[in-house]
Amino acid sequence: MKYEINPKKMFNLTAIPFEIKEYINEFNGDYLKILFLIFSENKQLTAFEIATKLDINVSLVDDAIKYWKFKGILSFPKEEKAVFEIEKPSAEHITTKELTQAKQENEVVDMLLSEAQALYKRPLKPIETRTMLYIFEYYSLPVDVILMVVDFCIRCNRSLKKIVSMCENMHDNGITSHKQAEQYIKDSTKRYNIEKHIKNCFGIHNRMLSLNEKKYIYKWAFEYKFEINIIKIAYNKCVDSTGTMSFPYIEKILQNWKELGVKVPSDIEKLSKKKTKNNSKKTSYNIKELLAANPLYIPQ
Repeated sequence: MKYEINPKKMFNLTAIPFEIKEYINEFNGDYLKILFLIFSENKQLTAFEIATKLDINVSLVDDAIKYWKFKGILSFPKEEKAVFEIEKPSAEHITTKELTQAKQENEVVDMLLSEAQALYKRPLKPIETRTMLYIFEYYSLPVDVILMVVDFCIRCNRSLKKIVSMCENMHDNGITSHKQAEQYIKDSTKRYNIEKHIKNCFGIHNRMLSLNEKKYIYKWAFEYKFEINIIKIAYNKCVDSTGTMSFPYIEKILQNWKELGVKVPSDIEKLSKKKTKNNSKKTSYNIKELLAANPLYIPQ
């Protein structure tokens, strides 16, 4: 399709540094929109103001500003320079030249990128390629371990940031062998599945689980070692008793069952029958004992 620039629109232009063309394959469209808005405004906008104007997340604005600062398009105020000097490196800091050099000179890196691309079943995006190299170089994890994390996140529809955070967690906890990584992925898969089941069971469809809610779920599944069927029963008892869903209330039920040795649903039935039987004994009475305590007048 042919096009030409309308000369009538060549007034009141907003100047954008030509240098950004060098990075055009690195950043996404939101980064460009954010930069354009910054250059087109007569005053300095806060990250919140930019996010509001563009209807995007504030965290994305912060990431974009850091990216353009690193590329030299935006500059740092003097008071921020010291902070940047000790800032943790990130995938965005890897240049195209460094990436190309790593692929050419390191067969292991080239294999990592090829295998990751096979898992995604499509060509890697520039930021995905940089992220793979960043994880390999910064966290020093074996290729097979990194690929296990990538495969897990793809299957569970997790973001690129989740891949980085999982690899960081594995590095910090000394998980470097294939066997250790297998167990970690197994636990992560179980945690993902039970969180998914509990969201459906509890009717949580329009939001993410909070950090505290995830901690409760982790305790129920890994510390108490309850299966989802036990948790469902506790949920139903909570709703029947309170009329609403409450993680702390469900926690009290499950904690009590844990202390009483509950392992399967039949154990709960036994506890319920035992409780009913004990309540029945408490409410029953002996007519002779009652008359002895409260003698009645019986006419002759």
